[in-house]
Amino acid sequence: MAQVFTNATLVLADRLLPQGWLLEENGKIVRYGTGTAPEADTVIDCCGKYLSPGFIDVHCHGGGGGSFMSMDLEQHIKAMQMHLSHGVTALTPTPGTIDPEQIRQLRTIKEEIDKREDLPHHLGYFMEGPLTQPHPDMKVGDAKAPVITKDIYEPALKEAKGIVNRWMAAPELEGGMEFGRALRAAGITGCMGHSNATVADVEEAMRNGYSCVVHLYSVMSTVTRDNGFRRGGLVEAGLLFDDLDVEIICDGCHLPPELIKLAVKCKGYDKLMLVSDCGPLGGFPEGEYEADFGPMKLQVFIEDGVCKPPARNCFLGSVATGDRLVRTVYKQAGIPLWGAVRMATKTPARHCGYAGIKGEITVGADADLVIFDDDIQVSAVYLMGKAVK
Repeated sequence: MAQVFTNATLVLADRLLPQGWLLEENGKIVRYGTGTAPEADTVIDCCGKYLSPGFIDVHCHGGGGGSFMSMDLEQHIKAMQMHLSHGVTALTPTPGTIDPEQIRQLRTIKEEIDKREDLPHHLGYFMEGPLTQPHPDMKVGDAKAPVITKDIYEPALKEAKGIVNRWMAAPELEGGMEFGRALRAAGITGCMGHSNATVADVEEAMRNGYSCVVHLYSVMSTVTRDNGFRRGGLVEAGLLFDDLDVEIICDGCHLPPELIKLAVKCKGYDKLMLVSDCGPLGGFPEGEYEADFGPMKLQVFIEDGVCKPPARNCFLGSVATGDRLVRTVYKQAGIPLWGAVRMATKTPARHCGYAGIKGEITVGADADLVIFDDDIQVSAVYLMGKAVK
């Protein structure tokens, strides 16, 4: 059965295509173009709105009251359903564990989710930690940076085979470079974050398996002075080195427009990925809540469009969704819509190993599609050509 989407502005990877149409069959994009649309079994009128690849979020801890840091399948489903309703058709759920038993549980959860046709595609987990520097604003007692040893990570990597796509660590830690090489050998993308790395550390890390910077500007080193001499940190390395992919949280709170523009100017659309870093309360209204942050439940506040601890001295991730990320970059930072969408689709798809399969309108790609208006309000979502919203 073939279906054709008509009366749309197609959002391609390098331009907008007004008065466009797209032909889908058996879950794949068959053809697209402008003018008179081909005949099909079903015609979907996009009513002049945008037809875009589905958004891909490679850094997401939960949403809708569900937590990817939980070992409960229903929590994962709840979070995925919420993000799907906002146009996210694929993601890398983000826990942060090195415990082999928990990774086994996560495997079981992924196997169940993979059976579903009404949830975003699970591209493999992103492990954000715990092999990192202590969070400077969230230290508990005299928390110290861990030493990364084989007896810690080898059992975890054995269990992670085939289900973990990305893993974050602070490469400057003792054992960090060896861990990067182990990630590379396991086929897992090594990511740097929650780190005090210098530019020199990052150069070494890139030779040892690390290829991505997590949530640029947040919880990482920047310019410091050593006996008066300035040296760059992970922020500067992320902007400087062309080979590094870089995440940015574009919820309109974590970063002002000028820092988004700077990142785009330095990295371009091909190396920058819009991420939510969304927590369990994604999509919730402002108020006071208790939220599941993996090993602990925290009392938090949603204020000013972001999640804060009681001290209100930092952010605890975001409450953003994929459509909000694109809206922020397009409306506030003034980036062309096709560029904003590219950073939320094609670039993360390539980063996760799905180039040409997901994240773009191209012949042969999966028909994961989103229809939205100029305010990036999502009206319809399709997974492999099937309507799910």
